[in-house]
Amino acid sequence: MDATIGDPLLAASVERAFEKQPLPEFWEQATARAMIVSVVLSVVFGFVTLQIQMSTGVVPGLNMPISVLSFIFLKWFVSLLRTCGLPGSEPFTRQENLLVLTTVTTVGNLALTGGFALYIVAMTSTVAKSLGETNPDPRDIVDNFPTGQWMLFLLLIGLMSVLTSVPLNQVMILDYRLLFPTGTAQAHLINSFHTPHGAIMAKIQVATIFKFFFGSFCWTAFSWLYASGKDCGFSSFPLFGLQLYKKRFFFDFSATFIGVGMICPLMVNITFLVGGIASWGLLFPFLETKSGQWYHTTSPSSLAGINGYKVFITVALILTDGIYNFITLLIAAFLDFRQKQQETDTVVGNYLRKHPSLNYDDRRRIEVFLENKIPASLPVAAYAVCAIICGIVIPHIFHQVNFLHVVAMYIIVPVVALTNTYATGLTDWNIAYTYAKFTIFVVAAWVAKPGAIIVALVACGLVVSALHISSQMTQDVKTGYMTLTSQRALIMMQTFGIIIGSVLTPCIFRAFQRSDKVHVPIGAPDSDYPCPYAMLYRAMAVIGTGGVKELPDHCLTFCYVAAGFAVAVNTLSVVSQRKGWKIQMYIPSVTVLALPFFIGSAVAIDMCIGSAVIFLWMKMNSQSAAILSSAVAAGLICGEGLFALPSALFTLFSVEAPMCMKFIHSGKQVDLADSFIRNMSTPAKP
Repeated sequence: MDATIGDPLLAASVERAFEKQPLPEFWEQATARAMIVSVVLSVVFGFVTLQIQMSTGVVPGLNMPISVLSFIFLKWFVSLLRTCGLPGSEPFTRQENLLVLTTVTTVGNLALTGGFALYIVAMTSTVAKSLGETNPDPRDIVDNFPTGQWMLFLLLIGLMSVLTSVPLNQVMILDYRLLFPTGTAQAHLINSFHTPHGAIMAKIQVATIFKFFFGSFCWTAFSWLYASGKDCGFSSFPLFGLQLYKKRFFFDFSATFIGVGMICPLMVNITFLVGGIASWGLLFPFLETKSGQWYHTTSPSSLAGINGYKVFITVALILTDGIYNFITLLIAAFLDFRQKQQETDTVVGNYLRKHPSLNYDDRRRIEVFLENKIPASLPVAAYAVCAIICGIVIPHIFHQVNFLHVVAMYIIVPVVALTNTYATGLTDWNIAYTYAKFTIFVVAAWVAKPGAIIVALVACGLVVSALHISSQMTQDVKTGYMTLTSQRALIMMQTFGIIIGSVLTPCIFRAFQRSDKVHVPIGAPDSDYPCPYAMLYRAMAVIGTGGVKELPDHCLTFCYVAAGFAVAVNTLSVVSQRKGWKIQMYIPSVTVLALPFFIGSAVAIDMCIGSAVIFLWMKMNSQSAAILSSAVAAGLICGEGLFALPSALFTLFSVEAPMCMKFIHSGKQVDLADSFIRNMSTPAKP
């Protein structure tokens, strides 16, 4: 479960550059000016995030643009305070920079998972009629959702997310030592903004970050010019041929995932690729040959077709892996608790004694992290209280839901959150939406009566919000760990972000409702905001009301085999660690192996290229690679990430790329394309 790479003693020290600066106290980190800047940026990114999600359904990661803009806005605001002679004009710190980032990203994540383009819109009669439900049951429709109730619902699920993440922070960051690639890249970027000029090595790293940041940004901007349309541009480059491209084996020229591959362990990247080959190269082609025998629909989104195998095999692998690790963690925690009852050493001293090879940066970060830790009993007790409150309040908001439905989700979420956060920490992939789809189907089959669709969609909302937001919060805590930010201050600002988001986001949605076409409500196919995933979520709930009989033949058999495989691999991993076998270094993570089943192999190819870059670099100059590889990776990730901001603005103002670059088979298809182009009308000359 240890995801560290390389020799930590070879890494250049970042904290040495900051050791002369006193560590800010709690209220010197969570400042009023940080909160003000957070609110301003939350409004901006709340609009951008919600507009893109309702228009296209796919929202790029905005963490990097927020990191840069939080620094710029803080710097500008401090200058304004200084010019006006107002208090609060002292230089801001990297800790403040991060707290603005985590607040704004929390608001954005709540907007993403708050149901505005997903399960809330899926409850409406507009989406029901779009699916062909001519006379939907009134108990399966929610059209009028009061804004005040919406705010309360978002506040409750947001607090659930915070309380879910807190117990996982130490487990994921210290015990499992996961990388959280985006969180690590954010930390490098924020540290580079605030590094004192006296640290020569840090200055070299800063220069490296910005050099590759600029290159990555320019490349992404150049690639955008050729991406006007579906499957256009360099992101759909069929490097291995068009036949393999159809099987999702292609190179998408993503600087982000090449950078992720550079900082992920080699075994993770290879496992990712093996999973893609096993699924899209072997299993799925076999299942395609069974069309008409095992399943009778060609719809790519229907769970009654081949998509049912993809979704349920993936979930079976990941869920079994998560349950196994959860049980292992509980046993280890119990044994560790009994051992600590007999120890007299401090928590910090005990941890450092167990890891004597840690370098200065790690020792300093662990010391600050553990000194600001929150006792596990506090969030656990608060989570139980929150479950009871939600079990009482949510049934009053949605009358189809009862206390048992809500409590069942609260029991399941901690188990699944462990697996989702672990996957995010390893590969940067958040699979909360996969779990959400699975939840819709299972809950709809469980209830299986009028109102089941609403119950399933509400359960989906609880699961997707808790999993997505909690994993992103732990990622921000990883950034805080690397910037010596108080964990307590981070959690306070995350809670502040939940409060802002629960009030702000429904208001933004109402603004979009007012700006949409007359008599064409949000969620309709011809609306400016069609919310494509809302239709998919409702369709899954409708299928789910028929239970597992709606699944294709032998799907459950494949799920049982997948679950058995996950148990076998995890058992081998545990035994090999206990016995000290060398094979433990080569046992794959089941979660990583399962991810390509759903998303394809393009990302795995990018990440393996990142590993190849590191391998060649280490061969040519190991010292340079050890010092600068993480800086190069951060620059690549941040550059492409920052382009998400202008890309979002282009989408907001309906600006499209000027060209579409596509690849087609030779022969008749080329002749048809040439004929079409020759016959295209050209504008007359004036």
